[in-house]
Amino acid sequence: MSRKLTRTEMLIGGCKFFRYLARGGLFNINLEVTKRCNARCNFCDYWKEKPGPELKDYVLVVEKLKPLSVSLTGGEPLLREDLPDLIASLRQSFGFLNISLITNGSLLTMEKGLALWEAGLDELSISLDYLDGRHDEGRGLPGLARHILAVAPELAAADVKLCFNLVIKNGNYREVPEIVRECAGMGIKVSVSTYNSWRTNNRSHMIEKDELRVLADVIEELKELKRTLGNLTTSNLYLEKIPGFFEKESIPGCTAGLNWIQVTPEGMIKRCSDHPVAVHFSAWRERFFEPTACGRCWYSCRGAAQEPWSIKRFLEMSQDALSA
Repeated sequence: MSRKLTRTEMLIGGCKFFRYLARGGLFNINLEVTKRCNARCNFCDYWKEKPGPELKDYVLVVEKLKPLSVSLTGGEPLLREDLPDLIASLRQSFGFLNISLITNGSLLTMEKGLALWEAGLDELSISLDYLDGRHDEGRGLPGLARHILAVAPELAAADVKLCFNLVIKNGNYREVPEIVRECAGMGIKVSVSTYNSWRTNNRSHMIEKDELRVLADVIEELKELKRTLGNLTTSNLYLEKIPGFFEKESIPGCTAGLNWIQVTPEGMIKRCSDHPVAVHFSAWRERFFEPTACGRCWYSCRGAAQEPWSIKRFLEMSQDALSA
């Protein structure tokens, strides 16, 4: 069962949310709890880096930054054996705080998933770009897709709120509607993001311009599936901008550093995952970063912070409050 907010927490959350709308601030922080990773993705270079220190607790980080939500990321977060404790400390310290986690799923078991959920997680997200061995090849983890598709429905049946995070790219974009349908049959939501080659300069996954008309048709199909099936969480506004990104490889208006930031395992702050370290969290202040002219990605975190449907997000985060 998901944790229900008390009326007091709802009131505090409402104040935080409307303060965010009025004054700005951090909608979300992407909190890397480790740089260690057991995958070997060719679109990411984290696994090539030498892992550094990891904080034992992130309560002071969240207390300082005051976001509405926290996304626990890596590396691969499940490599931290104390992950349930990290989640529990955040949950116990902050009444109104949406806590999500993104994992490659290779180390996920029913027991671990339930432990994370019971510690106070609000959503468990698993990366899944294909429903077959092509996903294994892309991540360098044999048997990964089969493992994910075995454990995820079991967790969903146990009322763990699950979401598959799918990156739209050259190899899978035509199949995304079918993946959404398959996931709907499993009772699992899907969120899509957009590939870009900035981090590793690997352009093999970019959708070429002569395929954009087909991509546009796929996007229209996804919008219809969102309406009829209800398990695609990505907004229409975000979906509609995907073809334009692959055409121009840039979308202006990024609010990285203003509405969300990246925090490294040792507590350093970056504008986003693809920018350099800027400052220790203890020295961060509101409006530390100036607005950026960078538009070289169309990650889903941009959509979550920039789109005008944030009121819907707030309502989703607090939907159980009145029945508490």
